[in-house]
Amino acid sequence: MITSEFARQFSQEWLSAWNAHDLEAILSHYADDFEMISPYIVAITGEPSGALKGKRAVGGYWATALA
Repeated sequence: MITSEFARQFSQEWLSAWNAHDLEAILSHYADDFEMISPYIVAITGEPSGALKGKRAVGGYWATALA
């Protein structure tokens, strides 16, 4: 079970990494094979499924968002 303290710390670290545009720090919070699904993926990457799998694929997508 995730504790409130863990959730608070995780979210603070993630937001700090995002605001710093530190892609490596953002991705450090995820497993290598995690999946992300979003309607924005279709619009930004052209991937018709709206899904990306893995740090490399999602990292590329987020790099576009951070640029």
